[in-house]
Amino acid sequence: MIGRVLIAGLLAATAAAAQPGAQAAPAPSVRALLQLAQRQASDGDGAGALESLRTARAMAPNSEEILSAFAQLSLATRMLGPAVATLDSLTRICPTVGQYHYLLGVALMEAGDMPAAVVSLERANRLEPERPRTLLALALAMNSRKQYREAKDAAVKSLELDPDNIEAVAALAEAEAGTGDIGPAEDHARRVLARAAAHPTALLVVGIVRMQQERYADARDALERAIAANPGSAAAHYQLSLAFARLGDETRAQQHVEIYQQKLRETEDRIKAVRSSPAGEKRP
Repeated sequence: MIGRVLIAGLLAATAAAAQPGAQAAPAPSVRALLQLAQRQASDGDGAGALESLRTARAMAPNSEEILSAFAQLSLATRMLGPAVATLDSLTRICPTVGQYHYLLGVALMEAGDMPAAVVSLERANRLEPERPRTLLALALAMNSRKQYREAKDAAVKSLELDPDNIEAVAALAEAEAGTGDIGPAEDHARRVLARAAAHPTALLVVGIVRMQQERYADARDALERAIAANPGSAAAHYQLSLAFARLGDETRAQQHVEIYQQKLRETEDRIKAVRSSPAGEKRP
């Protein structure tokens, strides 16, 4: 869910233009390949665009413009290993460009490496402060790390800059639930659900709130809906195991504990695969 929220529209943005201040491609043939990749991305041909950019990158391996386009398109098409490796390079080549640190943070979040994501996103926020999407990404990553007070601050700042963003409202609700502020958490979750009835984070928050209210059957129902909306949510499976345990259904509680543990193992494996994947190569 995190990745779908934060990289929505990234493919179109990649096709639209190069990064501000990017160096010109060093040869007309490289420029032609970049323009071809942009057209292919606009037409929805992500595989073709990536192949064009690989060719251009082989010809101009240090071009910021090519690296940026390749990194963003890799992220948009969920080729996380190449995206992370390329963005690692870009943050070293252009250490003061906050956009690259932000994109690296998003890629790391999608891979599940939340500690590293927080580091990158905090750096992006220092370089280019008061960007609502960076603050939202920070809130999401910090929630995943159970840094709820810091997540709440980031979500509040994001909402001050972008008041209509329901993802920031959902992130705030999750942070409030994590700090025990269940009244505001439920209010914000319901605000999200009024606009998106199957929003997985808002449903997770409702489940957490119901657990704290000892309304275990209602918690179970909300958490089952959260999992239906986002089956990959380890947190929702864990909370649902608690709800079933409180309801005396030890068999189903154990089933969701096992799924939760499996999701954690999958995340660890994905992080390893992403970190071992060279730029431009295999997809994790």
